[in-house]
Amino acid sequence: MDYAGQRERLGKAVRERGLEAFVVVNVERSDRPNLRYLTGFTGSFGILLVGERTVFATDSRYTEQAGKETGLPVEEVKGRWLPWLGERLKSLGLRRVGIGAHRTSLFVYQELSRLAAGVELVPERGLVEDLRRVKGEDEIGRISAAAELTDAGLRWAIEHLQPGRTEREVALDLEVWYRKNGAEGVAFELIVASGPGSAMPHYRPGNRRITRGDVVLFDVGVQLDGYCSDLTRVVAVGDPGPTVREVYELVLAANRAGLAAVRAGAAGKDVDAAAREVIAKAGYGDRFGHGLGHGVGLEVHEAPAVGPASEDTLAPGNVVTIEPGVYLPGKFGVRIEDLVVVTEGGNRVLSRFPKDELLIR
Repeated sequence: MDYAGQRERLGKAVRERGLEAFVVVNVERSDRPNLRYLTGFTGSFGILLVGERTVFATDSRYTEQAGKETGLPVEEVKGRWLPWLGERLKSLGLRRVGIGAHRTSLFVYQELSRLAAGVELVPERGLVEDLRRVKGEDEIGRISAAAELTDAGLRWAIEHLQPGRTEREVALDLEVWYRKNGAEGVAFELIVASGPGSAMPHYRPGNRRITRGDVVLFDVGVQLDGYCSDLTRVVAVGDPGPTVREVYELVLAANRAGLAAVRAGAAGKDVDAAAREVIAKAGYGDRFGHGLGHGVGLEVHEAPAVGPASEDTLAPGNVVTIEPGVYLPGKFGVRIEDLVVVTEGGNRVLSRFPKDELLIR
């Protein structure tokens, strides 16, 4: 990963905004994604100042680790970190310093303003996050590897899917499989939703036992080398009946329409509309309530957005999900989600798990 290059891009953006520096503070994972993006540091406490001089600091728990991971000189924070940072900003003679508006608490902003009297702290919205939208080849490679592992784990889980097992048991076994096979962890709480639970888009697996005739929705993803994946597939346990098959074919058509619309220069809301129109024309428009997709990278939900309210335009190097769904409360739901890289000529789908027909166990 070209961490130095990514810091240079941030430095350029900082100068363009008339700032002298930008500070990233990760305290107990408050801004871990941005700090990892800029340095490769994986610890839970670190401070990065990007400007004419780059400063990286952490406490005694991580000084050795930080030196190895970041390749930067490491300063050790002794005592309380906020007074330390306030004094450090003043000692560098800085006057205008940017600070992330998304993740910095009001308390930290106010305290740091007081402790660094004379230094103007300028809240900046999305300065680092905007840089993270476009992935480099190393990043895409890591996301692709995460997607491959996700596909393999889901294949294993479906092969072992049996009536009588609870959703929670299936989700836990799959998470253990992922960790045993190289994942740092899961990208989010895995969703295993059976029967009526599959009609709830963000269902949490519970003690319901999977039975014959159930639709089982898997929404799963892992974190590998810092980067996330996201995949949704549906499987039927036994014959689900004609209505499920009809809805599945409809959602599959919407998924394909969404994928066909993904290209550089496309508006996120237009990609959403391409899939949503398919579902609306079939009379299920009110049963697809969420956006079509979202960016994926160091976080499983990041920019750009692909939805009816999106103001984003897709660019080469974006990685997004395409995940239309139809949900019939009290009955079942179907969602089909793929992970896609936007390319100069269109897109490349990273999700390889089969979807061309409803899987039946």
